[in-house]
Amino acid sequence: MGKGGESAISSKAVSGKGPELVKKSSKYTWEEVKKHITPDDAWIVHNNKVYDVSNWHDHPGGAVIFTHAGDDMTDIFAAFHAPGSHSLMRKFY
Repeated sequence: MGKGGESAISSKAVSGKGPELVKKSSKYTWEEVKKHITPDDAWIVHNNKVYDVSNWHDHPGGAVIFTHAGDDMTDIFAAFHAPGSHSLMRKFY
């Protein structure tokens, strides 16, 4: 699966305190993910998992998290986070 593909991806949601699954074991297409592009309604994809980061203004890096809303941010996450940060994502899935 690549960017813009129609493959289904799993999902997670955020409640303002960190990423969470949108709905466990749900599948979303890229078409659906790309609808969520504002800070009030922001979904991101990391390692083929959808996270709802809507209104997560407490993100340690600030509002930059919203710049990739509606898109795959796996590579960007890797570029700006220490390797140990990847394990932190597990607690939200």
